[in-house]
Amino acid sequence: MKNQFILGLDIGGANTKAALIDFSNSKIIHSFSYIEYFPFWEKNLNQIPEMFKKIIEKLIVKNKFTIENVNFISITITAELSDAFQTKREGILTILNALEQIFEKDKMFFINVRNGFSNNEQVKSDPISVAAANWVSTSLFLGKYVPKCILIDAGSTTIDVIPILNSVPVSRGKNDVERLMNRELIYTGGLRATIPSITHFLPYKDKMVRISFEKFALVSDIHRILNNISETEYINDTADNRSKTLNDCYARLARMICMDLESISTKELDIIAKYIYDKQIEMISIDIKEFMGNLNRQLPEFDQNSIFVITGLSAGFLIKEVLRKLGYSNIKNYEQITGIPDQISSSAFAVAGAFYFQL
Repeated sequence: MKNQFILGLDIGGANTKAALIDFSNSKIIHSFSYIEYFPFWEKNLNQIPEMFKKIIEKLIVKNKFTIENVNFISITITAELSDAFQTKREGILTILNALEQIFEKDKMFFINVRNGFSNNEQVKSDPISVAAANWVSTSLFLGKYVPKCILIDAGSTTIDVIPILNSVPVSRGKNDVERLMNRELIYTGGLRATIPSITHFLPYKDKMVRISFEKFALVSDIHRILNNISETEYINDTADNRSKTLNDCYARLARMICMDLESISTKELDIIAKYIYDKQIEMISIDIKEFMGNLNRQLPEFDQNSIFVITGLSAGFLIKEVLRKLGYSNIKNYEQITGIPDQISSSAFAVAGAFYFQL
């Protein structure tokens, strides 16, 4: 097959990830990626086309290509759940309309929950079929390299847990709520989770203190304090719109028990941060343990020696820790297996790769 330039877009509620890949004979010849922080809930929806224009400028033009060089645009959307929209249908159709203003309709294809791709007209007639289907493309792309494994994609907001058998996902759930029910979607992540979503009590002066139920801090502050992420990797907005320096991370955390940096030491806040991290690990462990129990009963092919393939910006400090705690050691890296260079934008690379393999 001749060279194919494919632009992959993962349009999330907070971050839109983009990857441009030059494929030839099933191999990646060149690849580039870009992330645009675009919180839909804060934006005027008329700004969506401008966001796509910025991606073209930062990803395509900057790397000395033109939009005409791109053969196909493969797309996955999860932003429809944002409260910028009244319904998921409205979200999908609004984003589709914005895409049509910037890209050629005939070049656009959308991953769906039926393990395939839909064109524009098919999306318009059945928008829900492409809602939150990013897990399908990440698993289809991986399935070309590892036909049986469990893929865990841990991002800024959520964790996808996807069993792959015979190179295709065999998840029990097809939409968000079904996947939540089956522990295939875990609603916590490495950046945007709130502290009350992880624990309602924090340790202070040998007592457990009930926290303030405010969005004073995010888990990104915890992982910054614990050095799980760098200031550069802290890609979301802070809770108070102040900086991402350690001092401001500590200040935000202090407010969770109604204190400030004049009344609590950083040493005491380190203990609190470690406690929150441990509680997040515990929460994820419970869900993955239950997921594995259900999977073993449903599909005995998956056992204690199953291969786990991990990806996403929080895979290293959340998922590796959980899997080792649960006694799993056969852990591999998505990027090394598939040959893509960037774990943060893996979903954008994957939707491009999954489309290429279906051409």
